[in-house]
Amino acid sequence: MKKTVLALLITTALTNPAWAVNINEQMEITGGVQLIYGTRDSEVEDGAGNISNEKVDGFAAQAVTLGAVYKPNEHVDATISALYEEEIDGVVTDPEIDQAFVTWHARPDDKLDISAGNQYLPFGKYETAMVHDPLTLDLGEGWRDKTLTATSKQSNLTATGFAFAAEATQTADGSKHDQGYGIGISYDTETAHAGVDYINNLGESGGFADVNNSTDVVPGVAVHGSAKLGRVTVLGEHIMATKSFQTGDLADADGGSLTAAAKPSATHIEADIDLNNDRTLAMSWNKTKDADTQLDLAEKSYGITYRQPIMKGIEGAVELMQATDYDDLKSKSVTAQIAYEF
Repeated sequence: MKKTVLALLITTALTNPAWAVNINEQMEITGGVQLIYGTRDSEVEDGAGNISNEKVDGFAAQAVTLGAVYKPNEHVDATISALYEEEIDGVVTDPEIDQAFVTWHARPDDKLDISAGNQYLPFGKYETAMVHDPLTLDLGEGWRDKTLTATSKQSNLTATGFAFAAEATQTADGSKHDQGYGIGISYDTETAHAGVDYINNLGESGGFADVNNSTDVVPGVAVHGSAKLGRVTVLGEHIMATKSFQTGDLADADGGSLTAAAKPSATHIEADIDLNNDRTLAMSWNKTKDADTQLDLAEKSYGITYRQPIMKGIEGAVELMQATDYDDLKSKSVTAQIAYEF
């Protein structure tokens, strides 16, 4: 699920003050609640090769977020955020401090910002208007509690460099790999975006959280872009490892591991249609490669989402989605969402 949701809420709140609670001139509180009701019908294969259908439905607090930004002066600000998540199948992420970092605005007008603390790694964009996350996020999104990020914006160009304390381990002895780092560059206009990011070890992402061991570091690259063509916005992103994980890598606590070399990747393509009056129709397509064993991602998925405002600060959405795994077993879901932001 989208752990970057609070970071997006904070950004939105700062650029749209009506969506933030101003405690005083130095403090702003942001947050949101995403409630869903969903039903999912999945094909399941037993050990004898027989296929049956398994149905799950129910309500869930998809994401509950609360954050604060403290700005004592124009040169420094501090951000802290908390997050709680759950799925309709009962999978719960307990409340946790999601981000806690300090930013020094070393030069005005975003020419140089330096942040340190617990924050998301600036690798990948993961933009979507769907209710559920793209498979690119499941493969590439990561966060670390000891991260240093420097960002410089010059006109339409933004360059980012980051370093963090590595958590991924070596398959042979369980020791941690060397320090993590990455870079990124993007170009933005009012109607278009293009960017590319690099991380020295894709195994540092959240998708590898319980199986983040490898014989050697496996670099990752993210390429993303968007273009607004009239009332249609087209989004695209591709996350990929630049070399393979080896047999025996990605070992889990139950003794499972890769039985063959794998070079995982994920692609997300989406078209968002503006229906006027803040109504949006979104259609998405996702595909992965070498992301089944130990990562358990779907091979492909496609869906459609309609969303519109209900009242000030409250938005509703309905999503239809179908996913297919690497054994050609299908899963169909319908999800209704109510989202409130302040």
